[in-house]
Parts: sequence; structure tokens; C-alpha cells
Amino acid sequence: MIAQHTCFDCLQRQVQHFSSSLKDQNLDVCLATQKILAPLRIAPPVDSAPPQIAIDVYENLSTMLGVSDPFLRIKQESMRKAKHALKAILGIFPPSLPNILDFLESDLSSLSVSDLPLSDSHKEKLLAWAIKVAVIGNVIDYGSQSTFSFEEADFDPLGLEFAFFDINGFINKIQNARIMLYLADNAGENYFDEVLLATLKILYPTLAIYYAVRGKPIINDLTMADMSGDARSIERFCTLLDSGVRSPGFVYRDANAQTQKIFDTSSVILAKGMGNFECLESHKDERLFLLFKIKCDVVANFLGIPRNKMVFKHNI
Repeated sequence: MIAQHTCFDCLQRQVQHFSSSLKDQNLDVCLATQKILAPLRIAPPVDSAPPQIAIDVYENLSTMLGVSDPFLRIKQESMRKAKHALKAILGIFPPSLPNILDFLESDLSSLSVSDLPLSDSHKEKLLAWAIKVAVIGNVIDYGSQSTFSFEEADFDPLGLEFAFFDINGFINKIQNARIMLYLADNAGENYFDEVLLATLKILYPTLAIYYAVRGKPIINDLTMADMSGDARSIERFCTLLDSGVRSPGFVYRDANAQTQKIFDTSSVILAKGMGNFECLESHKDERLFLLFKIKCDVVANFLGIPRNKMVFKHNI
């Protein structure tokens, strides 16, 4: 997906909003925004996806502030609030199967689907529930909106509306898969993703899952440094992977050799978030599934689907 003129306007609003929030920096917001956006004005990128045009902009922001991760505090706060949000969501949106949450909190090394009295229909319902929990986490995003707050975010699990929900295609691919690459998105979403990863390991215990995060800090996207403390509980179900990618969307040629190899050999690739969609939607691949919330007009118009709809799409 190629960046539109409105993508540049969106970047400008993001930078202005973030700069104005730095009250202790005494920044001239207009001047700071001009300097940060200078690369786009000097040499506007051609044929780039929206996340790719963000790289130089946020590197300029980092240089101006003299910090490697300007959104670190925001990410830490997001991680903390996301844990509480997930707990509340699971309270009103539990799986319609007995004792599943107990299994999700257990040591899965000794568990398999044979331990659960589930029919194929029950397995599909459990997987559908976990996918919905994961996509609720995609509400968290400081990159697709000029402003975001947990207090105003819509985490309602009962009001989810999917424009696409290609679960049958996903099951057909995942049930015989050996390796799955899960392309992560924003800080805080990892706790929601963990529910899906745990469910996948219960249903498909021999599946090897790699959870790929960004190679450098950019906006509020997850990096290896963010996956510390209790966030590392996700490693019960997957192997963490530094993708090497600098943009807030997966670009294969920018990934490191290890990630490229895993991408090439994976049986299934699940790309989470709108940035990954923007970078991968043109990559038609029977292994690739896209999971995200539509949060901007550019993507809504591109797909011909209203904003705020959820998408779980087989990218073929």
C-alpha cells in the first residue's frame, strides 16, 4: 500500500501532538515540527508504504530530544494499563468453554489438546475467541491517530464487528503447520497476543512460534527491550525475535537474516496491526494472514470498509 498525501498530514499531526506534550522540554512546537519533518520536504519518498516514511521522521525526533526511545514512558504506561484492560475484558468476555483460562495460566509443557474434552467445533470456537481477544489489543496505537488515550479507547469485546474473519482458511493452514511467524505491533498488545499464542500452543502443541518485534524503537512499537519483566511470560508459548526492522510495519528487505530465514520457512505468518498490513497487503501469499483494526480513513478507503471495523484476512 503506497502512502497518500493524507499520510504525510497524519505524520505532521502525530509529531505536533507529541512535541506539545513535552512540557519539560520547552520546545517551540512549530519549529520542532518543521525540523523533524524536514526529510519529507527535502526528498519526499516515492512508492513507500506509510510506515516506511515514518523512519526518518522519528529518527529526527529522537536526535532532537537526545534520547533513543522518545516513547519509552508512553510504552511503559501502555504495558501497565493493557494488563488491567485485558483482565477486565476477560471478566466480561470469557471463552465459552469450561476451565480454559486455567489452562492458559498453566505450565503448558505437559498439556495438549488431548487433555481438553473438545470437539472440532469447540476448538474452532476457542480459536475464534482468542483471535478476538488479540485484535482488541490493536486498539492501542499512537501511530495511526494524532491522539490516543486508554481512558477513551473502545475495548468493548462484545461490540466487535469484523469485515473479514477468515478463520476457516487459517485453521486449514495452521493445523498442519510446523513453524509460525507472528509479527507483533504495539506495546501493550503483547498481553492480548499472549492469549492467542497460548491458545495456539494448546491446540497445536508441536507448532513452533516466533514472535517478531521491531529492531529499533519507533513510536510505541514493541522492541526486545520492552519485553522485560512479566512481559517475558509470553516466552512460555513462543520464541522472541528481534526482526531488525526499523519501520512500524514489516519490510522484508529491512529484516535481519535470521528473520528473513524464518519468514521464508514459516508455514503460517500472522501479521498484527495496521502498519504490518500497510507494508504486506501487496504481498499475496497463501501463508499470510492480517489481523488489525481499521483506524484511519486512508486504510478504510483503500479497503472500502468503514473505520473501526476489525479485519482477519487471508492475504491471497
